[in-house]
Amino acid sequence: MAAVLVALLAVVQIVRPVPDPTLKLAVATSQTFPGSTPQLPWPSTGEAALDVDGLGTLGSSGTEIPTPTASVAKVMTAYVFLKNHALPEGDDGPTFTISAAEAARLPDLKARQETHVDVVAGEEFTERKALEALMIVSANNIAHELARWDAGGDEAYVQKMNTTARELGMTHTTYTDPSGFDSATVSTAADQVKLLREAMRISAFAEVVNMPSYTPPHGGAVRPAGNTLLGHDSVIGGKTGFTDAAGGNYVFAARKKVGSASALIVGAVMAQSGATTPKPAIDAARKLIEAAESSLTSIVVARKGQRVAQVEDGLGGHTPLVATRSITVVGWPGLTVRLSVEGEPPHRAPAGEKLGALTAGSGPGRARTDLALGRPLAEPALPDRLLRLG
Repeated sequence: MAAVLVALLAVVQIVRPVPDPTLKLAVATSQTFPGSTPQLPWPSTGEAALDVDGLGTLGSSGTEIPTPTASVAKVMTAYVFLKNHALPEGDDGPTFTISAAEAARLPDLKARQETHVDVVAGEEFTERKALEALMIVSANNIAHELARWDAGGDEAYVQKMNTTARELGMTHTTYTDPSGFDSATVSTAADQVKLLREAMRISAFAEVVNMPSYTPPHGGAVRPAGNTLLGHDSVIGGKTGFTDAAGGNYVFAARKKVGSASALIVGAVMAQSGATTPKPAIDAARKLIEAAESSLTSIVVARKGQRVAQVEDGLGGHTPLVATRSITVVGWPGLTVRLSVEGEPPHRAPAGEKLGALTAGSGPGRARTDLALGRPLAEPALPDRLLRLG
């Protein structure tokens, strides 16, 4: 009878489903760059924030109090439009027409000394040319036309801008107009860093804000970009802003190469009072960028072929996973980089098959490498299945 029970138990253990395999790190869950956190030359007035995509914040200054954005608001205007009207890399996109009402407003814009491009009723702008006018020379009239082309007018478009701000976690931001001329359009440096980081992931946006000049679509003088740091200190994009209420504002992105890796630095300088142009904000940003870039270094967190993780079968067995390429992470002294493994492994797979990934950092900008099996992956061995207790 005992033999029958043992045999029955063995059958039950064999036919029971095996646990789903899981991935687990085989190395430390974090690595810290040696040294002390760098001290950056933050502006003495207003507020500023600096972030390295995929790694986190380098710090901030000032009080996080919403302040008028001026034309920095146009980053959101462009971002919302591109989210609703995707523009393939290098493409001009659809053609839109300037309304008679917007053309009639031109004398008033000039009287108020608002930034603009000269337009006439019925004039055609491709999506790309409209975005160039918006972001390179900060044309307020094109901001209002983009709102009309997308949502029928400012009110509905501004609602989209505020909804998007909430989705991005911009909790200290309120938009009341698409151009930023209205001083009730307010934000913080930290919120604007969140937005620009996301906008730079859109290739068409990144292309436009990296252009040094604007050429009118139907003739006229070429106008230089307001972002005078383009091409200096690794700056690849940004947006300036100024009104009497806002002072000088500037948001920027710089891509710094360190060894074999690179880092995207995203920052904002806001509320530089006493200014009559965005220049004080640009000057403050330049000091921050130069100091941040000089503090960056790199470490190898995983080398090609290194065992960095394993597949665990749930019954005590494990199969090694190796990095398919080396991961080099750019950072700064004192930064701790978190490592994690992701993926859903099968029960069986041949040696060399890619299963999951090792990541360093967080968010879409984190470093990543595929993982491959160091030997064949098989289901738990018969003794393990027979002797399991759970």
